[in-house]
Amino acid sequence: MELSELDPLIPIFKLREKLLQLPKGYSFFEPELLEFLSRRRWPDSNRRIDRTTFWRWRHDNGIEHQKVFSRLDVLKLCQICDHYRIDGTRSEYLDIVKNKKHNKVIKRTFDSASCYEQEQLP
Repeated sequence: MELSELDPLIPIFKLREKLLQLPKGYSFFEPELLEFLSRRRWPDSNRRIDRTTFWRWRHDNGIEHQKVFSRLDVLKLCQICDHYRIDGTRSEYLDIVKNKKHNKVIKRTFDSASCYEQEQLP
């Protein structure tokens, strides 16, 4: 599957479903991903995401510098792209990411505490 075959404004949950249908380890090359993200960010123009923006988006999502991207990388980059398309700011996005990480830590702590409590029951 190529990203160019998809509607650039496909809802994120439908994109996730399509990506999950691909074989494990399937990857996308940077030029194809940049083209798709550019069409998603500015659907009514031919503007392109510049290198600096793409680098910042990768960095904000913890994606290492690379030329091929996993299905999960595509989803993460689409989420940040959607955030900016609706006029979100970088600080707002970083707060969202920070809160997600914080909630995961709390959930893991709660889950491990629950397991400990269950072990203690007679």
